Amino acid sequence: MKKLYCFLFLLLSLSISAQIKVRVYDSRDEFRLQNAKLTTENNLTIGFTDEVGELTIADSIIVFNVESEGFIPQKVKRNQQALVEIFLEPSTISLGAVEFFANDSIARNYVRKVIKQQSKNSLKKSDSYFFQSYTKFWSTIEQDSLRLILNPKDKKDSSINNWRRFLNESHVFLSERAVDHKYSKRFGTKNIIKSSRISGLRTPIYELDAMQPVLINLDQSKFDFFFRGIVNPISNEGLGYYRYKIIEDFDYNGRATRIVGFTPIQRLNQRQLRGEFWIDEKSKALIKIIAENTDEQFYADFEAEWKLIENHWFPLYQIYRMESGYLGMDGIKIEVDKEDQDDTERLWIFHQVQFKNHSTPVQYKRNEFLGYSTEAAFETNTVEKAEEVMSQYRDQFTVKDTMTYVKMDSISQKYNLEDKLKLMRIIQKGGKVDLGKVDLDLTKLFSYNNYEGFRLGAAFNTNEKWSDKYSVNAYTAYGFKDQTFKFGFGGDYFVNKPYSGRIYGTYAQDVSASGHLPQLLQSNFTKFINGTVKNLYNDQYYSYKRYTIGYEQDIYRNVTFNVSMNYEKQNNEFTYQYENHEGWLDLYHTQLAVRWAPKDEYLRTPYGKVTVKQGQSVFYILANKYWTIGDSPFDAFRLNVNYSDIFETKLGKTKFNASVGAVFGEMSLMNLFEGMGNAKNKPVFKNFGIATAQNFETMLPGEFYSDRYASFQIKHIFAGIRFGQHVVLPQLVYRGILGTMSHKQNHQQFEFKSPNHYFHETGFEVNNILLKNFGIGVYYRLGAYSFPRFEDNLHLKLTFNLNLF
Repeated sequence: MKKLYCFLFLLLSLSISAQIKVRVYDSRDEFRLQNAKLTTENNLTIGFTDEVGELTIADSIIVFNVESEGFIPQKVKRNQQALVEIFLEPSTISLGAVEFFANDSIARNYVRKVIKQQSKNSLKKSDSYFFQSYTKFWSTIEQDSLRLILNPKDKKDSSINNWRRFLNESHVFLSERAVDHKYSKRFGTKNIIKSSRISGLRTPIYELDAMQPVLINLDQSKFDFFFRGIVNPISNEGLGYYRYKIIEDFDYNGRATRIVGFTPIQRLNQRQLRGEFWIDEKSKALIKIIAENTDEQFYADFEAEWKLIENHWFPLYQIYRMESGYLGMDGIKIEVDKEDQDDTERLWIFHQVQFKNHSTPVQYKRNEFLGYSTEAAFETNTVEKAEEVMSQYRDQFTVKDTMTYVKMDSISQKYNLEDKLKLMRIIQKGGKVDLGKVDLDLTKLFSYNNYEGFRLGAAFNTNEKWSDKYSVNAYTAYGFKDQTFKFGFGGDYFVNKPYSGRIYGTYAQDVSASGHLPQLLQSNFTKFINGTVKNLYNDQYYSYKRYTIGYEQDIYRNVTFNVSMNYEKQNNEFTYQYENHEGWLDLYHTQLAVRWAPKDEYLRTPYGKVTVKQGQSVFYILANKYWTIGDSPFDAFRLNVNYSDIFETKLGKTKFNASVGAVFGEMSLMNLFEGMGNAKNKPVFKNFGIATAQNFETMLPGEFYSDRYASFQIKHIFAGIRFGQHVVLPQLVYRGILGTMSHKQNHQQFEFKSPNHYFHETGFEVNNILLKNFGIGVYYRLGAYSFPRFEDNLHLKLTFNLNLF
């Protein structure tokens, strides 16, 4: 079997080396063309060029065709070169009444001039400004579009008529939002959500309010169109994505204006826009854009305009409209005959933003910009004050709008929609459920590990309804295998609230896995997902009694730090002895934890900080200094740094995590770095178990310890494949760790290794097969620490990926 695998790997390496790279260019300006199609002589698809205009093909392909929308197809016969460069000649593209030519150099050069002026025309060039926005988001069917059944024959016909009457009087959904926008070149940006309302719900959803898009300037590479990124036609990225044409020059509001049309170079199977934008000739600023979707089977459009105020271009209005199919509810599908079908008979989604009360410059004080860039105004963003505040921002409100709140609120009470909203709020609060003035932490209810067995517990803390100045907390747990109660309690005193500052103190009497660092500055829910099952097969635990006092807050809006002083007593619960010490060890240490998420965006709510935009790059730093005070024998410094990121390409999504750590000085085994193994150490179904998020699946718990190490893991998730009613997510996994151990002679009565010869494993997972959450994974142990027998290196695991929706 092993020879067979070596032979297969040999064939794979040969096939990889025997490949040719093809690059496809636009012959006019030598821009590389993405998504150019390569086919064989028999018109079989070879593949498509990537975002840099490249595609790797097999060495056996000598003759092939290259085609791209807007260009003349070309037949290529290559020689023996390893790199083949192809230059396609442009053709003509038609769009409605406007004819676009591939040779659009005049219009393209004009767009380049507009792009160069974007920084000068940005509102950020002003010293300060203020304006207000009113957002209305609704889904509706136009009145009189649903005709009644004149002679209903049965209960179904009557039910359809009832829905049609309802929809002629009310929208399907409606929400509003009022925001004050502040900017100071000195202090930064501040968006204050003054009020918000959602039909059918009395509880404001602050996170949804913060995520609705508002364009200040259209000067980024992409802009949000119903929460999906669209390539901006007036950007450097857009130059490689669109064709342009100068349509007309005229006066608009007494200023010379030029209209430029744009259309995608290639039609792709994704949301794309075509349209026109208006440019002020003097400043080269964008003053209006009108666009529509290119898909004839799916209509969407977008319009926005800017207004010149005090030599600065402020947003005036934005309107988004999107077709959303037909309305189906309770098994009833409302539709019309094909010959009678038109746009007014479909369900539409609208998103409209109006701007008013523009002002520049504005005198601000520093304290007006404290905290995160977006926050809810707690004193006005309430159910009781919603109508009073909203009426000051909206220009008009129809009878149908008013009836939507009346009718949808009634439906919400009937079907208890408010209670169903609690699930979302539980997730946002890190697994905590609101029980009035107290929160119950669901993530602490149960867990399992090989030392405690099943662990049942309960954890509570007071919330903002109890007090907005302080919070107290307590927990208890019981392990059925070790037959021991654990408990802890503490309190927080809130200071520097704009930055989520708190002074805290805790006491805990509990157990922990040896060599595992605490998971600080993560949400409780993240800790639950990554940590609840990571010690399934680990029985190397130690008991501790820990006193902590510390301070935590955010700085620079994307950095969170925690500093604390700790005294604890530790006693190993497995066979181990540090030097000649017996019984409990005393430890005094100060700790600094830092989390930096440069792309995250936060929102301050009455119940704490929530993340409204999740970035992909996250850095963690944990530093501990141990002190020789009293009976403590340790004078060491421990440092651990972790970095995680996500990279998305056409081939799927790649998750990367790297971690390094070092201990300078001597330290007991419990406070060094364990290898994070998750393989079984019992003979029953030894190579079958449950996989975890970040552990080594073929390594035994406690098999490796280090005082200095570096590890990483790569997970590549391919595009989803439909499997019955579920979407299967194939995933490749590779992990590796390298480490050393000094003063190994200090650790007695316990056998372990250090991964100084590089331990690594690879695996393949197929997730979300069963019940949307469960899958299967196969993992193989490689390298210097692999076993002679193939079957001893191979592990089969059940995977779990939480999928709530």
